[in-house]
Amino acid sequence: MKPLYNDFLTVARNIVENNYDDESFGCPSLCEGLNMSRSHVHRKLVEETGLSCSEFIQQIRLEKAKELLMNTTDSIYEIAFRVGYSDANYFSRSFSKIYGYPPSQCRQMSA
Repeated sequence: MKPLYNDFLTVARNIVENNYDDESFGCPSLCEGLNMSRSHVHRKLVEETGLSCSEFIQQIRLEKAKELLMNTTDSIYEIAFRVGYSDANYFSRSFSKIYGYPPSQCRQMSA
């Protein structure tokens, strides 16, 4: 049964990665892309990752943001926008909550 879930996570991750820059992309869009009900997607994600659907999407967005912070000179605002956040302050709070340091410090660490 494990390979089925691994395939599920791979497909779910690919869907999010292809849409992370779309601010309106969320759980309903992921469920539609997977052709599954929200409760089914939620159950599988929690079982495999310990994350809710929205947390799963946020984690992928913030992983991409961290990559961009370390490899580009784009402003934090531009990166926030590129990964689907319209509010740079909310992006910074979310980033800090997940990584334990603000986006500006991430950039300093990579320099």
